[in-house]
Amino acid sequence: MYQLKADNTDALNSALRTKMVEFNAQHFDAQRVPLGYKFTDEQGELVAGISGCVFGNWLMISWLWCSDVARGQGLADKLLTALEQSAIELGATTAQLDTLDFQAKPFYEKRGYSVKYQLNNYPRSGTRYFMEKPL
Repeated sequence: MYQLKADNTDALNSALRTKMVEFNAQHFDAQRVPLGYKFTDEQGELVAGISGCVFGNWLMISWLWCSDVARGQGLADKLLTALEQSAIELGATTAQLDTLDFQAKPFYEKRGYSVKYQLNNYPRSGTRYFMEKPL
């Protein structure tokens, strides 16, 4: 007999993700190829970085971050350009990302991204934008 139990742990979340990835892999003809770039300072400390993956025709951008001291120096633009170029070389034709209303929507719009849909009142009073760009 099955038993319903509450489990609010990261371990359950991780196990479910693993199971879904295994299930989905049976139906996809593509593998995720991780990509990332970073800038470090003289001490080797991370000051800016970007990560994502190519999955078939898609560049899926996960994270783009710049430290306060690195902002306004063009590092984010260089990171995004490098990631997009690597994705194109791997066959990606479209880039996808999400950003919040207080993050980088104008930055992405200036670089050709457009909002495909948005979640209003996220998580309560903000907006989460899902954006795409042809590569």
